[in-house]
Amino acid sequence: MLATKTYSHRVLIVDDNPSIHDDFMKVFGEQPTELPDLEDFDPDDPMGFENGAEGTTSALRFVSAHQGQEAIELVRTASQNGDPFSLAFVDMRMPPGMDGLETVAKLWEIDPELQIVICTAYSDHSWEDAIKVLGRTHNLLILKKPFDDVEVLQMAEALTCKWAASREAGIKQWQLEELVRERTAELERAALHDALTGLANRLKFNDRLAASLRSCQVSSEPVAVMIIDLDEFKYINDTLGHPAGDDLIRVIAQRLTSVIGTHGLVARYGGDEFAIILDSIPKGRCIESYINALQEAISEQVFLEGSPYRVSSSLGIAVAPGDGTDSSELICNADIALYRAKGEGRDCARFFEPGMDDQLHQHRQWELMLREAIEMNQFQLHYQPLVSPDLTRINSFEALLRWQHPELGLIPPDRFIPLAEETKLITSIGEWVLRQACRDAMTWPFDTGVAVNVSGVQFQNGRLPETVASVLCETGLEPSRLEIEITESVLLLEKSSAVDQLRCLQELGVRIALDDFGTGYSSLSYLRTFPFNKLKMDRSFVQNLDRADAMAIVRTIANLGKSLGISTTAEGIETEEQLQRVVQEGFTQIQGYFYGRPIPASRVLETYFNSQSRLTVPC
Repeated sequence: MLATKTYSHRVLIVDDNPSIHDDFMKVFGEQPTELPDLEDFDPDDPMGFENGAEGTTSALRFVSAHQGQEAIELVRTASQNGDPFSLAFVDMRMPPGMDGLETVAKLWEIDPELQIVICTAYSDHSWEDAIKVLGRTHNLLILKKPFDDVEVLQMAEALTCKWAASREAGIKQWQLEELVRERTAELERAALHDALTGLANRLKFNDRLAASLRSCQVSSEPVAVMIIDLDEFKYINDTLGHPAGDDLIRVIAQRLTSVIGTHGLVARYGGDEFAIILDSIPKGRCIESYINALQEAISEQVFLEGSPYRVSSSLGIAVAPGDGTDSSELICNADIALYRAKGEGRDCARFFEPGMDDQLHQHRQWELMLREAIEMNQFQLHYQPLVSPDLTRINSFEALLRWQHPELGLIPPDRFIPLAEETKLITSIGEWVLRQACRDAMTWPFDTGVAVNVSGVQFQNGRLPETVASVLCETGLEPSRLEIEITESVLLLEKSSAVDQLRCLQELGVRIALDDFGTGYSSLSYLRTFPFNKLKMDRSFVQNLDRADAMAIVRTIANLGKSLGISTTAEGIETEEQLQRVVQEGFTQIQGYFYGRPIPASRVLETYFNSQSRLTVPC
């Protein structure tokens, strides 16, 4: 026979008449639910209640109570012990104690899930009376006396099964509710925390700051907001990859949390930017001490991809109530202070000061003006010649960018190029310069080249070779006439990617020059990494030729060019003496005011070329 699920139900018989208890035992002991197999038949346990045999639908354990109060104590004890009753048969009349209705009411106060059958004679309370006392419920049935054995068995079977089903449903409901609570907690955590670091996110940070500022209004205790930016994060992310960048962010998050502890909240505000609320400063400590501790923790050595690295940080701090009394104002002022810290060379912390917002406003105005300059085509190119040492031949012209503002006049590049690089506008500006320089060069003699400066930002999208190839095709300029000038900073920022793009440019036939040579930290090492076509010595060495150390560098650069078989250009030549000294050392090109100042494109032909030959005297 197939086995069904076995329940061991406790059944309470509540009646003041002992013979009634015997009657119940006889009823349940003599009526099998189905015929057992002969080998399983037990004459002492025909229903299989005691053995829990296969084929039975329930196992009943009977307990007797002769008065209502006794029943109440039994149910209370059973519930406390985790072995509750499933069903109770309760007599309506049980003198001298409480009657059946009162007993049932007390039992349900202890165990609302208890299934109850009220045993009553026809002369006792009606169903309407029971409803008035107990209310409408699905846990109550009435059994009229004298009762039928089959009716009692059916009630017991049905109600114990109902109790078991309700209990299982209750457990499942509890499990579902627990699951919902867990998932809700997970969703709330995901909504309020950063997935990478586990720190608070921007939403939770703003909520905490609003609460801290409300407390500040009552207690007058200061609340500091710090915005932290990692200075070298982009370099690490670009050179080692995003997994290493993520590792760094996690390490810094742990260090910041360790410093702040329970005295505030650390949040990841986005990318490599963190935000801190310091709202519980212990006595004897100041905000500056936390700032120093934070900077020291950030700058500690960290191992990424098996190699040691150190990063610095820039911090902007605003303190309530002096620097603001609401969240948005305080965060804005901290951000302004951070901008000042970055502008002063990074690796420093700055508190917000009145007037900083004016400087930021001015900075934003310049950015808007620069964007307008791109749209209104306010840029123009000036050209300065690069000539042979004997001043008889112009090899090429360097394209120099100028901004012709309608109100401010001609704006020099050192005033707007840093801003263009910071805002990434240099990418579109640089493409315009490249295209216009190639167009202008097409109007010059066929053997005259053009040199264009390219910013490191233009390498970041990896499409510079594609852009150059497109411009050369569009303008028809021979690739060998185009020279791209870069500084060492290009290779520092995007070393592997930049070198790959430079090789692609050389494969097109474009020449590559390393500008400001001699001022960087790794110039010589880059000569081994990439075969440059030209070295342009920084003008600072020419200006200090009377110093022995500067002259030694001039001589070294000239000899280096000879050894490597590449051109060398001396920039900043303004006097005859400077010219003679660099020529004696062996420089192959000269550039500077001594021969010619930068002039607009429209004047190049008339100034430096006639119908027969080039000018051979300084302008």
